[in-house]
Amino acid sequence: MNAYQNAAFWMRSSPVRTGLTGAALLPPTVGARFKEVTGQHLHKVLGMTESSGLVRIDPLSGLGEVGSVGWPLPYTQVDILRLNEDGSLGEPCMTDEVGVITIKGDHISPGYRNSAHNAGLFDDGRLNSGDLGYKDEQGLIYIAGRSKDLIIRSGHNIDPAMIENAMTKHPAVKLAAAVGMPDAYAGELPACFVELLPGANVSVEVLHQHARSSIDERPAWPKHIQTFDAIPLTTVGKIYKPSLRCDATKRKITDLVQVEIGLTSARVDVVVGGSRGMRVTVTLSENHRSSVGYLEATLAAFLFESQVYVA
Repeated sequence: MNAYQNAAFWMRSSPVRTGLTGAALLPPTVGARFKEVTGQHLHKVLGMTESSGLVRIDPLSGLGEVGSVGWPLPYTQVDILRLNEDGSLGEPCMTDEVGVITIKGDHISPGYRNSAHNAGLFDDGRLNSGDLGYKDEQGLIYIAGRSKDLIIRSGHNIDPAMIENAMTKHPAVKLAAAVGMPDAYAGELPACFVELLPGANVSVEVLHQHARSSIDERPAWPKHIQTFDAIPLTTVGKIYKPSLRCDATKRKITDLVQVEIGLTSARVDVVVGGSRGMRVTVTLSENHRSSVGYLEATLAAFLFESQVYVA
């Protein structure tokens, strides 16, 4: 029996009947590999503790809609609302328009024990999930990212404030900003950008040691620390994290493409947008045209939207 016949026999005799995934976005290549190995689809679910568990599920009797978290459970109303400039929720979005996923139903929590935490999350029985998504013409919902700044590492929610608070305790640090850096395995890994005090001088390794000794949750230890002359701020003085997420992604993918793969002349551009919240474009030179397919497959393991061009 050759390898192909052996794999086919294993799939027919596999005890696996289905699979469920949640907590974080599923890279399409992972779902495809699951089906290749088991012969079954990996179905996605959407849920929150504040909604008493599941909200939507990709039906187990279906064929598994790629990227979709499926249909709402009975007695659950899920809407996609526009996000206003002031952070409030606006009108319902059009088909395929990205907005904030909100949930209503008798199973929604009335709020937290400390009502001070309810602002922006619970509004007249409606729960703001903090997730971005859109509906297609059938009403299926697709997750496109998060409006929250949580870093999700293999389904483990990491509050960036935990990292930032720890890093700013170092005597040389003026400001710190933690964001998720894309990772093909974990989805995201914590990265931290640090602005030092005027005249301060400290190595990145020392900052890593400080992080490991100051942050209790090991998954929250930054995998990457970068010093900045000035961390980008909004006009009202808040850290502008979309810019930092793009910077972290560009550093990660540039290293992957130019160093690990060896396409030294490749150019990497990253912008906010696209159906997954971030779009990565890699431009190759003509003499690297043969690498397009391999690079497209490599980038497909990440959660962002990607394109490869030859120029």
